[in-house]
Amino acid sequence: MSGMHLSKEFFELIKAIGESKSKQEEDRIIASEIISLKKKLDGSSSSSGGGGGGMMMSPGSPIPSMGTPGGKGGNNALNSKKKAREFLVRLLYVEMLGHDGSFGFIKAVELAAAQSIMHKKTGYLICSCCLSPDHEFRFMLVNQMQRDLISSNLLECQGALVAVTNLITPDLVSTVSTQVMGLLDHTSEVVRKKAIIALHRLHQLSPDAIPKEELVD
Repeated sequence: MSGMHLSKEFFELIKAIGESKSKQEEDRIIASEIISLKKKLDGSSSSSGGGGGGMMMSPGSPIPSMGTPGGKGGNNALNSKKKAREFLVRLLYVEMLGHDGSFGFIKAVELAAAQSIMHKKTGYLICSCCLSPDHEFRFMLVNQMQRDLISSNLLECQGALVAVTNLITPDLVSTVSTQVMGLLDHTSEVVRKKAIIALHRLHQLSPDAIPKEELVD
């Protein structure tokens, strides 16, 4: 299975990892991949005007942009996001194999703000898998989740509800609880079901913020 959506470089990485004969050989492969990803992610940031690594953010602060889809440089921004999506999936391999991929976390946060549903979901996924509960970048995602929760696009709304169940911590429950409860009356059955799941998760995290009566009703 060559994977029609994988670049040759990504396919060769997966193949090399699978064929490694020892942990030492695997570590050498990943160490080389980390060096490569750092260069590639830095390159995609500079080409799209992105940045913001290491910034302290508070809930409600806008996520740094990777560039705008339209206007001058729009095609470059779209291409940059496509490349960044693959780089971040490769970053997930780095993390899964026990190595530090924190240098690319800011890019995952930026990708969660993309207009493309596929890119957005990838950003949320990487953040869900890699960010620790107390990581400062979780605060940066709150504003984006709030926007997606009230979006008229059903896929954005559903993606945000899944992100809520995976990314919200007890201290952030109050920042999205109102939007989640509002979706219990959504016209889409799928959205209503995901909203119930998200609300149940919020109740588990902070019973005082989400009264049991809300779940029963």
